[in-house]
Amino acid sequence: MLPPCPAPFNLARYVLAAGAATPDKIALAVLGPSRAERWSYGRLTGAVRGVAAGLLAEGLAPGDRVLLRLGDTADFPLTFLGAIAAGLVPVPTSAQLTGPEMTRLAEALQPALTIAAPDIARPGGGPVLPVRALREMHALDPAPWHMGDPNRPGYIVFTSGTSGVARGVVHAHRAIWARRSMWQGW
Repeated sequence: MLPPCPAPFNLARYVLAAGAATPDKIALAVLGPSRAERWSYGRLTGAVRGVAAGLLAEGLAPGDRVLLRLGDTADFPLTFLGAIAAGLVPVPTSAQLTGPEMTRLAEALQPALTIAAPDIARPGGGPVLPVRALREMHALDPAPWHMGDPNRPGYIVFTSGTSGVARGVVHAHRAIWARRSMWQGW
């Protein structure tokens, strides 16, 4: 039987804690036909906490929703985990969605900020942080982990399910803790 999720809790802190004992070990690799980008646990954790500090410095507050319009680069996990580290609620979206599709989702979501790569469609209206500004945050002094109730929103994903209509599904910070019950037999 799995013990209950500890409180206070932060999903990003929990995920990155495994690398504290081996900070030089590779935690993330983004591979492509002509490139390989590798991040050690130490570098990844520092950049995630720097992103958290930068997002808070932008005026965001815990609980604010952050729409992610990022491609298949290290920017995505750094921003996703950085937002969670700061107590923000990231909302990852497919890079294939069009501007009008994103505008409809953003109208329902009401994000405090959109973080966007230059080649990915953005919703109309609302503040946008370009990915180059995000990358500058990596080196900022680390923000403290935003610890709180494990039942608070951690992230939102959109799914159309069986209806064909996009709906946001909120996942609590504790969702990662519950994944532990799936380890047996994997």
